[in-house]
Amino acid sequence: MAVTWTHFQEAEPDLAASVRERFESHRHAVMATLRRDGAPRLSGMEAPIRDGHLWLAMDDTSRKTQDLRRDARFSIHSAPDDEQLILGDARVDGRAVPALEAEVSLFVKGHRFPIHHTSTMALFWADIIGVVLARVVDRGLLVTSWTPEGGLRETRV
Repeated sequence: MAVTWTHFQEAEPDLAASVRERFESHRHAVMATLRRDGAPRLSGMEAPIRDGHLWLAMDDTSRKTQDLRRDARFSIHSAPDDEQLILGDARVDGRAVPALEAEVSLFVKGHRFPIHHTSTMALFWADIIGVVLARVVDRGLLVTSWTPEGGLRETRV
């Protein structure tokens, strides 16, 4: 079974709210994909969360699109906007699932910026395999992680 943002949010609403806040606190995130030779590729991109999904939209001819079509695994990181990490530093790991035509139409309709050429857009949604939020609490680092199989786990570092 694929784990959508809705499934994650239902399983761990507090963690989902904190991670969502991190991703929505600024426009861009950093996504890692795997190159043909297995080396990581980092790319900046938007990663909106809406309609029950974490969306990955990109140009159809981009290297990251080619990477995801070859190997669907990715990791996306909300770049921290303060070095104190009070609100945290979030990461979602998953597999990119190509969106269906109806999902593309919904995505384009609800997008806050005009998208004129959907024929040049590749759209995926995240099948979530893990989520991590690291934040400073009481002068120490608290790492909260979640996986569908293992559930919620907190570690103080």
